[in-house]
Parts: sequence; C-alpha cells; structure tokens
Amino acid sequence: MKQFTMNLPTLKEIEVKVFQQLQVMFADLMVRCLEQIDQWIMEHRDHARYRLRDIRQVAMSTVFGEITFKRRLYQDREKGTHVYLLDQALSFDGQSGISPHLEEWAVELATAGPSYHEAARQMEKLLGYRAISHETIRQRLISKAEQKAAVPKEKKPAKVLFVEVDGLYTKLQRTKRRHQENKIAIIHEGWERHGKRTQLRNKVHYLHKDRSVPFWEGFGDFLIEHYDVNEETWLVVTGDGADWIGECESYFHKCIYTLDRFHVARELKRYLRELPAHWQAARQALAAYDPQALMAAVEAVPVDQLSSDLHEGWERFKAFLRQHENHLIDYRKVLKANGLEVKGMRPMGSAESQMRTFAKRTKRGGYSWSVRGVQAILQSIILRKEGRAGCKGLELTDVREEKPPIRISQLMKKPKEFTTGVINGMLRTLQTSKQSSPLGMALKGLRG
Repeated sequence: MKQFTMNLPTLKEIEVKVFQQLQVMFADLMVRCLEQIDQWIMEHRDHARYRLRDIRQVAMSTVFGEITFKRRLYQDREKGTHVYLLDQALSFDGQSGISPHLEEWAVELATAGPSYHEAARQMEKLLGYRAISHETIRQRLISKAEQKAAVPKEKKPAKVLFVEVDGLYTKLQRTKRRHQENKIAIIHEGWERHGKRTQLRNKVHYLHKDRSVPFWEGFGDFLIEHYDVNEETWLVVTGDGADWIGECESYFHKCIYTLDRFHVARELKRYLRELPAHWQAARQALAAYDPQALMAAVEAVPVDQLSSDLHEGWERFKAFLRQHENHLIDYRKVLKANGLEVKGMRPMGSAESQMRTFAKRTKRGGYSWSVRGVQAILQSIILRKEGRAGCKGLELTDVREEKPPIRISQLMKKPKEFTTGVINGMLRTLQTSKQSSPLGMALKGLRG
C-alpha cells in the first residue's frame, strides 16, 4: 500500500492534467458550436443579397488553447464587398487570430500592470501555452484605446458640475521631447453614499490628446457631448494652481476656481513642521476656508526660525498664496449666494488619489513611453475605472463620427489671457495645417 501511495501524483499535478483535458474538451465543443452557427447563418441568410463564395479555415487563440474551424465567405451584392457573416453575427474579427475574450483579458492585465511582458507571462502560466505576445498586447491596447467611444444618446442635464484637474508628467522615448505633461480632468455630479462609503456620482474622465487645441476648449467640447450645458451651468474647478488650470475662469461664464487644499496643506506642513504653533494656525485657517486668516498666519511666520535652505522656497510659496488668495474660498458659499442648493456637497480634493492610479502604471520602474503609447495606456485605465473596458462603444463595428451640433467656443467667454501662444514666442498658425497657406508662408518669411 505504501508503494502505491508514494507513486500517486500530487494534487497540483492532478489539477494541471484535469485543466488541460478540460481545455481540449471545451476547445472541441467551441469549434462545433461555431461551425453549427455558421451553418445556420448560411441557411437563413438573405440569399438575394449574400452570395456564398468559399469556405475557409481560420486559426484562433482562445482561453481553451488554439482552435481551428471553418467559416463561410460571402459576397455582399449591395456593397460589392466580401464578408464573413459569422464574424458580423458574433462581433469578432477572425483575421486577428485572437478571441475577443482573450484579447480583453490581456488588455485588462496590461492596464493593471506592471508591464506588457508580465501580462503575457501571467497568461502563459495560467493557460499552459503562449497565447499572445507582449507586443501583440501592446498593439491591441493601443488600437482599442484609440477607437472612438460611442457618444451618449441622451445628454445629462446639469446645473453644477465638479471638475478636478491635474497634470501627469511621463518620460518619452524616440522623440526630441524628454517629458510630456498629460492633462486629465475628472468630472462628476456630486457625492452619494454607498453604505459607509461616499463615492463620486457619475464620474467620467477627460484626457487631453490634441495639443494643437487649448485644454479648456477640448474639455468644453467633451462636456457638450456628455451633458446638457448652457451659459447657466456652474463649473466648480479644483487644481494645484498651475497657470493652464487657472485659465478656466477666462473660458466659462460661471466658473469657480479653487486651489486643491491637499497641495496647499502639504506645502504648509513642509515649511512649518518645525513651528507647530504657526502650523496649527495656518492649518485651522485653511480648514475654515478663511483666506484672510490664512494669509495673516502665513505672514506671521518668523522667517529667521525656518531652516536656511527653506527661505527662498517659503518666499515663493507666500507669493503663490497671495496670487491665489481668491481661490482659497469655500465654493459652496458662492453657489448658495447664487440661489443653488448645496446640501450634500463636500470639500473637493480627490484628484490626487485618482492621479496615483495613473502614475503607478506609467512611472513605476522608470518607464519611458511613446506619445501614442502613454495616451493609450492612460485611456485604457480610464475605461477600466469607468467600467467601460470592452464596452460596445469600442467594438469592431463602425462608429459614425458625428460632430456635436454646437461647439463649446459658442458658450465660452472671450479668454482674458493665456499662458501659451504669442507670449511664449509661438504663433498658432505655424503649428497647424495652415502653415503652408499664403498667410503661413508670409509669417515664416517674417520669422527669418
């Protein structure tokens, strides 16, 4: 008995063998299922439109292993093209060589990180065969992220929208620029309770991709696609004080711009941690949304008691707070003064935690990216966070690209000032397709 017991396989070996046998069985079942569906489509197709031309064999990687099956090719008499009706009926691309489920799984693993290589290794380890390479995963992720998502059929009415904006710097490769700031906006409609937790209601993300268009103009067009906005819509914008974020006040009629208190509190603590009394006074004024009290507490700090290496930075930070004193207010008081209900509205400041998710995937390990690659991975993370990964808006079916009936520029104020453009020695015309026009050539001649 002891001899027989010692020769038995381990539980792990049994589990692996059973899994492999199930893969073979399910692969065979899937082939028969696909071929029977293709047979049914042939018998019930529109015979007047689709003419049977050929039966072709295709190989495809699936979670069951690689399968090979036959499907029928038809000629579409109306369009004059050749189609596989099975592919259309089941929403997949037989020419890709990868099943939609396997592709979605690979993209999900790559999005969660830490790398394309690790996603491919994890899938190979579980499935028992090399189902997809890391380069294929990268190409599929970029392709899916660049497909235009379906625009909502019905726009949501909104009296107040909350916008938290930040920039994420990533290293670039194969380009003259060494870094790129990826500007991201998080839009939500307020807060709602789920048990003991509070979550943002109907959160969506905007990733600014077109560098030839100002951020807030592109953001505005995104708003028009998703919300029923007009000149009476209030935007509550929170940011870290970057100049490009502050331009929101110049673009929108009813816009409240406030500083992200997380960044302000972090800097205050960095400078005043050795002066607890002054740190306590500044922190209480910040928490009470009292700009005057905060500035009084800041001005009362004895500079000579700070470390010498902090003097220059402290003066710059004080100047920054003076510049943004009007942006340290409580936005709820402004909304209430304008007749809006503010019950349930909370302090803003979730952008930093949201950005950590993006930074964890794009900065960990000192990664450097192509411009296309970093935008694709950020867009993929956004789809995952919004629960839209693999959604219908990103399927293989054609999505008609319709321009919004109205552009945000029609609802915007005339911008007062910009941090980009002629001030920095750049003419917008020379950065667009009009650079070869007579006007563009004339400007180039003046440039010398």
